[in-house]
Amino acid sequence: MNKSLYYIECTCIKDCSYPNVDFHIGDVVYYNPNAASNEMYLYWNYRQERHATEEEIRNYKWKSHLPYTRQKKNAKKWQIKRYVDWNANIINDIGEFKAVVKEIKVTYEEEEL
Repeated sequence: MNKSLYYIECTCIKDCSYPNVDFHIGDVVYYNPNAASNEMYLYWNYRQERHATEEEIRNYKWKSHLPYTRQKKNAKKWQIKRYVDWNANIINDIGEFKAVVKEIKVTYEEEEL
């Protein structure tokens, strides 16, 4: 049986700085909305209870951590491609990273015991 998993690889297209990390052109990170490393920590915004403005969403001010990880093995993986495409479009719209959807092909056989 064949199955595909998808993840998002993000390449930095402009220098940007956050409280604990600087990204430079060419840096590669992987999307994971549940990533919580110290490097990606942002200052917690007290306005989380209300809806975030577009400017806050673009600058990640509505989250406690940046949604990225440096290790490919920790990238979020999806089985449904439209969810990956939707998230990649949001990342591309922010304009700091170029998000590319990558595919992992998994082949396995089932056998009865």
